Amino acid sequence: MSTYFSPPLTLPTASVPAFIALAGPADSAREGLSGEAQMGLNKIFEADGQLRTQARKALAAIGEAKTPLSHLSLSPRFHPNPLHGFCYFFAAEQSAIVQTVGDCETAEVFCHKSQDLPRFIAERSPFPSRKNRFDGPKGISSAFLEAVHRGDVEDAQRILYEDVSSEKKRSSFLRQVREGQWEYHTWTQWERTPDGYRARQTISTLSVPSALYLVDSSSIPTSFPPLLPTFTLEEGKTKFPLSRCTRTELWSQLARFFAVNVTTSH
Repeated sequence: MSTYFSPPLTLPTASVPAFIALAGPADSAREGLSGEAQMGLNKIFEADGQLRTQARKALAAIGEAKTPLSHLSLSPRFHPNPLHGFCYFFAAEQSAIVQTVGDCETAEVFCHKSQDLPRFIAERSPFPSRKNRFDGPKGISSAFLEAVHRGDVEDAQRILYEDVSSEKKRSSFLRQVREGQWEYHTWTQWERTPDGYRARQTISTLSVPSALYLVDSSSIPTSFPPLLPTFTLEEGKTKFPLSRCTRTELWSQLARFFAVNVTTSH
């Protein structure tokens, strides 16, 4: 069932920052954006020059949101596109969502009832029933994370299998990785500043159907909105720890993002 109230806006992905900047109070928010990016916004206007209804509602939510949440996920399980990107702008009544799939050159912008947004996010997060069978490795290599941050699922799959098989010769985790049954997710809470947005906190997970792990990678997005992987890793580290995490524990951490937005949106 569609969650859209109206057909989404379709924009060039390169024009999304320019669209978000339209919700800002000052022209300075649009400084540094290329003419090409701003030209890509022609679809948000009617023939008479007025904003289309979808654009007006989305920009109202973006302007209201003080601490948006981004979500990037990569998995061989996602067919036909292994890379998904979302950015959620929380507002009191209707929130705005920016979505990309794969390395597509276009993004979709639509509105959703704010009260249903946690469920919408959960449905797109690693929250299926899990057995909490923690037989995975103690850590993963920087090479795997670099492949994830490039959006290269085939290279990430190869490196992850090599990482796990070198440490765990036999485990359900290794079997599921071999079958491509893994997901990598990153959520980042942002804070609006006078000149844009800055990252406040990032939570990353690596999961298979039987278990979920937090990834201590110290990586944060380098641009907003991070609809495609644009992360930097802590220099000098070749291995990053994994820590056991239940889906309840993960949801408790993510719920703090929602609590902040519920408070600031009213």
